[in-house]
Amino acid sequence: MITLHSDRLRVELPEPGERPNDRTRFERAAYISEVVLDGAIQFAANEPKNLAHPPTGGRGLCCECRTDYSASAEIGGYFPKFGVGLIRKTDDQPFIFHRRYDNVQMFPIRYDHSEDTATFVTEPISCMGYALRTQKTVRVRGNVLTVDAAAENLGEKDIEFIEFCHNFLSVDGMALGPAYRIAFPTLRDFGQRRMTDINGALCSLRQDGKGFTYCEFSAGVSHISVDLSGMTQAPFTWRMSNDIAKAYVEAAESFHPAWLEIWSIDHIISPEAFQRRLLEPGKAHNWKRTWRFEAYNSEAN
Repeated sequence: MITLHSDRLRVELPEPGERPNDRTRFERAAYISEVVLDGAIQFAANEPKNLAHPPTGGRGLCCECRTDYSASAEIGGYFPKFGVGLIRKTDDQPFIFHRRYDNVQMFPIRYDHSEDTATFVTEPISCMGYALRTQKTVRVRGNVLTVDAAAENLGEKDIEFIEFCHNFLSVDGMALGPAYRIAFPTLRDFGQRRMTDINGALCSLRQDGKGFTYCEFSAGVSHISVDLSGMTQAPFTWRMSNDIAKAYVEAAESFHPAWLEIWSIDHIISPEAFQRRLLEPGKAHNWKRTWRFEAYNSEAN
């Protein structure tokens, strides 16, 4: 376990292969499993076990790079899952994010850290003409956590990928309810009404001006897509607060999202800002995420 410290934050990062950072869904570099503010307020949450699919090892601030080259791989051959390794194709099924795969060739990851900084370099294993090298640097300064990331296409083919952070978060483990609010200051005013989820069913989320809150506790999934029309600014920012715990996390993503979702259940809120990128051979892409954690008694809400 890698532990980073500032005067206000403690941040924990399980090493690649160390639980819960030992599955084939989430990127193994810069997997952040715990954030504690002022030695008291905890923000990371576990992916729950009462889902329609088996749990996939998610916790805290864990990222995923989505591509699926399984259709082009031969049975018995391998295809790349960026951020993880080469997955062996054993049947005619596509890659399934919650499936347990054997005989995975993990990408080599070099990493080192100091008291407040950790750097991870994921080297590719060329497969099917694809090779993606990534570097991520995690820093803590005061109550701010940053991740600087870069991806470089070292392969022979174009790489198109979707990347996002799951943000499995709560404020001190508080259950979902009206005390929570997720604000999007750069988006339009949504008004006031209960939301329908991505399947068209009513859920516990309610529009609340330039953001959302909860009508009541829900042990079931509330999953919505957020309208980004009219948004022109980057970085993209959001803020999740809880008026009972009297604390919040405020995040900034350096890119304009291709789309935005909120996934939540029980005591977990996961704002997910997706970026879609196309990298030609030899090209690179850089991005940055910043999270600021604060308590109301040290700053006005």
